[in-house]
Amino acid sequence: MLRLENFWEDECQQPLLRLDRGFIKEEGVDKIIERMGKWRELIGIKDSEITPVVYGTEEPQRIFVLDAERTFQNIDSKAKLVRILNYLNKQFGDYQQGLSYVASFLMLGMDEHQAIVTLEEINKMLPGYWKHEATNFGIEAFTFYHILGDFHPEVKAHLTKHLIDPATFCQRWFSGLCVHCLPFRQLFRFYDQFFENGREFLLRFGISLMGVFSKQLLAANSYNQLYSLLVLDYKVVEISEDQYNAIFDEASNYDISKYDLPTIRQEQFDKHLKARFESSAKALQEVEAIDDCQWCLDNLPELYCIDCAVVICQDCVDDGKGDEHNHTDEHKVITLEEYEDRQAELKKKKTDDDITAKLSNLSI
Repeated sequence: MLRLENFWEDECQQPLLRLDRGFIKEEGVDKIIERMGKWRELIGIKDSEITPVVYGTEEPQRIFVLDAERTFQNIDSKAKLVRILNYLNKQFGDYQQGLSYVASFLMLGMDEHQAIVTLEEINKMLPGYWKHEATNFGIEAFTFYHILGDFHPEVKAHLTKHLIDPATFCQRWFSGLCVHCLPFRQLFRFYDQFFENGREFLLRFGISLMGVFSKQLLAANSYNQLYSLLVLDYKVVEISEDQYNAIFDEASNYDISKYDLPTIRQEQFDKHLKARFESSAKALQEVEAIDDCQWCLDNLPELYCIDCAVVICQDCVDDGKGDEHNHTDEHKVITLEEYEDRQAELKKKKTDDDITAKLSNLSI
């Protein structure tokens, strides 16, 4: 895509390129494409063995078209992204928006068939992370949080105090693979190390990030401040080049080889997720159905703003769409899980109150 004649004219204002900061032109298109080619080599892909994908005739889901519209300006690039998402949705059996983030980034230096086989290999490295009900991702988020307590206990305690759910911010690191989080110079370092070291690099990256930003995190006292730091939201938080680089420079210092990760993952599933999944059928019956995000009317909601009394998606929060709905940073935002728990508790309380009222009216 970088070799398209009008690439910069078409795409320079798109969200994907906002964190380029001159890196692509400085490195040169040939070096960028060569570097992405080395990523394929690291995970065992031989370009000579890549065969063109045979696309089906299924109508793409509306969300794929909308994600492409939000990502690219060029019509052909939009169409390619839709084809990729539609094809992989069929292969993976589900879709999560992190797939669109990673796909669009890889498309910069890969043709669509190279991008597809690379995404298929990433899906093997991170099985189930790009599903709507991403159990394995949830397990990894809680596994990270468990290990974090050994390296940065004060930070973990502070996040827990402010009801920060690890799944909310880890999603940007583990599912979105830091697209829209890191400037391109550091994003390429992220992918260099991810493809070389695999899934465990993501844990070390997260632990290192917590260390680099520990003082700022401990000084933050609102959900929005903390979340902005955790996802490296450059529009809200001022982050220096040295801080970005320190995350990678220090990541290798965190030795997690002593951990029995398969056992920890099973423990975290049993502790945090097992009961949730076992009761999901009952919850679907007892908790009111949640509509789409009430700001974009498209994405599935992940958060609930108590002050606005609406369910919203993280993308809308990140994109500042709350400004159009009188939402401010001072508003109290909770996870959708906590919102559902509160709804269920209110229903239970109402039932208990009704029973109490009926009993009090009985004549004995």
